[in-house]
Amino acid sequence: MFRFRHLSLLVLPLFGSLHAAAQQPSFGPLTTEEGAPLQRISYTPMVEGSDVVTPGAVVTDLWLGYSNIFEQDSSATHVLFMDMERLLSVGTVRWGVRSGLEVGGRLTFETTGGGVLDSFVLWYHDRLGFGQANRDRFPKDQYQARLTDGGATEYIDAPSGTLRLDDIRLFAKWRAASSGDGRSVLSLKAATRIPTRTTGVADERTDLALMALGRLAVGAWYLHGMAGASTARASAPLRPIMRSGTVFLTIAAERSLGSSLAGVLEYQITSPLLRGFDHRELDWPASNVLFGLAGRAGPEWSWDVSFQEDVPPDTPSVDFTLGLRVSRAWRP
Repeated sequence: MFRFRHLSLLVLPLFGSLHAAAQQPSFGPLTTEEGAPLQRISYTPMVEGSDVVTPGAVVTDLWLGYSNIFEQDSSATHVLFMDMERLLSVGTVRWGVRSGLEVGGRLTFETTGGGVLDSFVLWYHDRLGFGQANRDRFPKDQYQARLTDGGATEYIDAPSGTLRLDDIRLFAKWRAASSGDGRSVLSLKAATRIPTRTTGVADERTDLALMALGRLAVGAWYLHGMAGASTARASAPLRPIMRSGTVFLTIAAERSLGSSLAGVLEYQITSPLLRGFDHRELDWPASNVLFGLAGRAGPEWSWDVSFQEDVPPDTPSVDFTLGLRVSRAWRP
């Protein structure tokens, strides 16, 4: 009896802590958006949670994504040179129309230039044995964003700029199903992208996307998923090299680390937008792995921070992105 009593004193607190962890709310997934310049001439999905804003509430989000980008290649079909650093500044507003339905809009601003991180990236890739993919053969911290057919035909020749309006998006999200405790959710979302810039050669076109977002609670873990498809409408100069649409998938695992903090590991993949080049850096899927933290500060504020790395490295995805989201809820 003595031994059983002392064993119970050790085991019961453990089960209590596991039960408490299992009751913690979800803070993930990590906010991110595909940053490859060759993908961003059409709709690019932003990863978000499956929850819907409560009726009458307004939620504002600010997401910053700072990327280092280098893609250089030439063949009989193309000459590609993308060398830049870019900051995406995304502001989003959501409003709960009624139970299970929200609508919203967002503005995306883009700042591009030569940047300051090339020396760090060269050191970082060397340390981890990633290889430099010709990066070390060109001057550091320079800007270029150009794709041609290897001759006189230009597809992209984008100038650098500061806080240029990149696009406007409008969306609606509907909660299709939810568990009794609200920890597992399935939602559907429709969105449209209205571009406000050009590739330097041709205007971009308005696109439509449909997607499903889900969250499954498993004890102290949450599993997140987002899958969907979008159109890819092209102006005449870009039609020979663009597909008519893309599909995308994100999966993430979130582990509760307490009442206001969680760790998240995430994988994102988007089908190729370009075609006809027969080269991995242009017409292969763009895929990324992310890891980071997500949490809240009080009942109104939430946040997440992330580091994103392209996997594998010889695809259209950016070399890496540092992400930060801050969100504020305004409740009636």
